[in-house]
Amino acid sequence: MIEWFKNLSDTEKIAIAVPVGLAAVSGLFVLLKWLFGKKKDPDLALAIIDDTLKENKQLRQTVGQLEEQLVQSQALAGPGEQQVPQPTQQAKDLAAQIEDDAGPYAQALKAIAEGNAEKADELLDETQQFLDTVQQKKDEAQAKIYMARMQNAYYAGRPQDALKYCDKLTTLAGNDTLILNGMAVVYYANAEYKEAEPLMERALNIDEASLGKDHPKVAIRLNNLALLYLDTNRFKEAEPLMKRALKIDEASFGKDHPDVARDLNNLAQLYKATNRLAEAEPLMKRVLAIVLQFTRRTGHPHPHLKDAIKNYEGLLMQMGHSKDQVAARLKRLAPEMFE
Repeated sequence: MIEWFKNLSDTEKIAIAVPVGLAAVSGLFVLLKWLFGKKKDPDLALAIIDDTLKENKQLRQTVGQLEEQLVQSQALAGPGEQQVPQPTQQAKDLAAQIEDDAGPYAQALKAIAEGNAEKADELLDETQQFLDTVQQKKDEAQAKIYMARMQNAYYAGRPQDALKYCDKLTTLAGNDTLILNGMAVVYYANAEYKEAEPLMERALNIDEASLGKDHPKVAIRLNNLALLYLDTNRFKEAEPLMKRALKIDEASFGKDHPDVARDLNNLAQLYKATNRLAEAEPLMKRVLAIVLQFTRRTGHPHPHLKDAIKNYEGLLMQMGHSKDQVAARLKRLAPEMFE
C-alpha cells in the first residue's frame, strides 16, 4: 500500500509515544541500581531478598553463615539411626545474634534454627512476596528497554532487526496492550500477518474490556486489524471495523480531526481495492479538506498535504475526469493554492 496516511497510521498504530527513558522507570532506578550495581558482591542475593541486609555487612555475614549451618545440619543419619533432625548448636548461636528488627528473611532463618516452623513459613511467605515484586519491576523495566530497542530499529527503517525484540517481549507482554500492539506492528511491517493478527485481536479485546467499546484507543486497535485484513484481501472483515473506528473517532474528536482523516483514508482505500470509486471519492475529498483546514489554521503546510492532493487527483483521473475537471475541483477546495 502506498497511501499517504500509511506512515501516519503506523505511528498511531504502534502507539508508543509515551517516553520509555528515565522518566518512565524513575520509580525503579534506586531498586535497579541496587540489584545490578554490585556485581562483585557475593552476598548480593541476600541483599535482594531482605532489605535490612543491604547496608548491614555484619548481619549479612551472620545470615550467610547461618544458611551454611542449616544445610550442614541436614547430614544424613547412619544405617539404623532414626532421629528428629536438629540444627547444630552453632546454627542456634548464630540465630541468637539476629535482632528482632531484622528483615523477614533473616527472621525466617532464625525461626528455623529455633524450631519454629510455622513462624518461618509466614516470614518466608512475606519474603517471597517482596521478591516477586522485585522480579515484576525488573521485568517491567526490561520490557521497556526491549520496547525502546524495537522502536529504534523500526523507526530507523530496519523492521527485520526489530523482530528479534518481539521474541524477547513474548514472555514479558502479559496483558499490556502497548507491548502487544508494538509487537503486532513490527510483525505487520515484516508481512508476518499470522503472528500479528492474534496480537492485534488480543489487544483489541483487552482494551474493549478495560476502556469500553467506544474508546479512541479501541478505534486504533480496530484500524490496525482492519488494515491487516485489507492487506490480506479480507475486505468483508475489514469494512465493518473501519466504519466502526470512524464513528468512534468522529464522536470522540469531531468530524474534522486528523484521526478522522486517517479513518476516512483507510476506508477509501478499501473502496478503491474493491473498485467502489464513487464511494471512495467523497471520503478522499473529506481527507483533503481536513488537511487543508489544518494548513490554513496553523499557517504551515500539513506534512501530508502534497500526498493528499496527489491521492485525490489520482482517484479523480481513475474515475475518468479530465485534467481540467480535476484542476477545477481542486481550485474549488482551495482557491488560494490552485490559481
